[in-house]
Amino acid sequence: MLPKDGDIMKCRKCGSEESVKNGQHLGRQRYKCKGCGFQFTQDQPKGKDVETKCLSIILYVNGLSFRAIAKIVKVSHKAVHDWVKSFGLETYEKPKPSGDVVIELDEMWHFLNRKKTNSGSGRHIVALQVNSSTGNVESVTVAL
Repeated sequence: MLPKDGDIMKCRKCGSEESVKNGQHLGRQRYKCKGCGFQFTQDQPKGKDVETKCLSIILYVNGLSFRAIAKIVKVSHKAVHDWVKSFGLETYEKPKPSGDVVIELDEMWHFLNRKKTNSGSGRHIVALQVNSSTGNVESVTVAL
């Protein structure tokens, strides 16, 4: 929102409301503070408006991809991702794990058995749980 001719601009440095027009810079009106002599221009709002961000989040919740939403609102897919991520972090609480933590090593076991040649020292490292209440683990090397 740019000020009209009768509006008073507030100095960003000293906070004084006594400023006068002082030429233009890159097509934008420049002002000079009468109190401290600081020259400044009116800040332009950056980013998209809240309505665009809310529309993007609603479209994502309804199943559209980040890239499809980006084409609709004419922004990058990374911007849409950031909006959705920040909304999720601000709105939802991450659930705390309940009970024991279970790690399934079935796929790793098949991978290790399938390997034809051993690399490095030729030993595999296995993690054993030491204390179930704290989740501490101990590593043990196994020679094959």
